[in-house]
Amino acid sequence: MPPSDARPIPNQETATARGRSSWTDLRAEILRRISDGTYAPGTLIPTEQELAAEFGCARATVNRALSSLAGRGVLQRRRRIGTRVALNALGASSKRALPVFREAIESSGRRFDSSYRGRHRAPPPADVLAVLFHSDPGRIVETRTLFYADGNLLCAERRWHDSAALPGLDIELPASTTINEWIATNVPISLIEQNVSARTAGDMQVETLLGCEPGAPVLVYETCFWAGTQPVSLARHAFLPGETLFTSIA
Repeated sequence: MPPSDARPIPNQETATARGRSSWTDLRAEILRRISDGTYAPGTLIPTEQELAAEFGCARATVNRALSSLAGRGVLQRRRRIGTRVALNALGASSKRALPVFREAIESSGRRFDSSYRGRHRAPPPADVLAVLFHSDPGRIVETRTLFYADGNLLCAERRWHDSAALPGLDIELPASTTINEWIATNVPISLIEQNVSARTAGDMQVETLLGCEPGAPVLVYETCFWAGTQPVSLARHAFLPGETLFTSIA
């Protein structure tokens, strides 16, 4: 049966107290409604005008919230048609196996090793908070890990995770288990976002970890994991010059 185009009637009781809402408040509420089925995959959601009236905010605020979700593939926006929940939005059909470095390295016939370098105490960068849909830097924890293949340094990982969404990462993991492997085993991932870019070690603040010059070019492999309707972990892997990204984890 094709998806219905019927828009759910706004629930006044679930609106944020009918006060003037920020665009992040509105985004969080839309994600909650997608999660609980109020806005089902494939259906049109209320118009900007209807949402602005419900939440007591400007249409520009609504537009910013919807555009943010559309940019991450949760919503689909079409001029003169409206805004629709993506058919695979945060559902099982979008779920894929998590990329695990151990498997990628060992499948190439090389020995895998890792060195956990602990937590980094500096506040998370603004772009990390934006990717994780968060405004509370106190909840975001950064960890750093080095990965090796046949004893040779391969890449440095900087990872940020939401400590409230992933409380299990606050415990001390076994030395033989990486954070990525813990997430793969313990967290029901609903969506995986992946990006590859060319940067410098200084841009990524990994020159000390990699033992290279700040201007050295590095290939950056970025992965964001979602649990339900919330992005909960962002990892950036910076590969040493001359190393190759494993296609098996892309």
